[in-house]
Amino acid sequence: MHITKRRMWLELEINGLCLGFPLFLIIDGSVALAQNDPFHPDVFILFGLVIMGVLSLIMTGLTISRLRAHGWQGLSHYQQGLAIFYLIWLIIGGLTWLVSLGIIPIK
Repeated sequence: MHITKRRMWLELEINGLCLGFPLFLIIDGSVALAQNDPFHPDVFILFGLVIMGVLSLIMTGLTISRLRAHGWQGLSHYQQGLAIFYLIWLIIGGLTWLVSLGIIPIK
C-alpha cells in the first residue's frame, strides 16, 4: 500500500492528539493521587483508561480491516508500530477494567 508523506504525517498527528488527552488525564491523576489530593484523582485515571480503551477498540478494528485488505507486509512501519501499541494498550486497559470492576481480585 503506497502512502504519501502528507497522509502519514496527518495520521500521526491525529493519533498524537487522540493519545495526548487520555495520557494527560492518566498522568495528572497519578501525580495528584501520589500527592493525596482530595479531589478524586482516581476518576481522572479511570476516565483516561476508558477513553484509551474505546480508542484502542476502534484502532484495533481499523487495523484488522487493513490487515485483511493489505496483509502485515503491506502496512507501513508506523502503522505496524501503532497496531502493536494499540493492541498492547487494549490488553492493559481490559485488565485494568477487570480489576477495577472486581472481576479479577487483587490481593
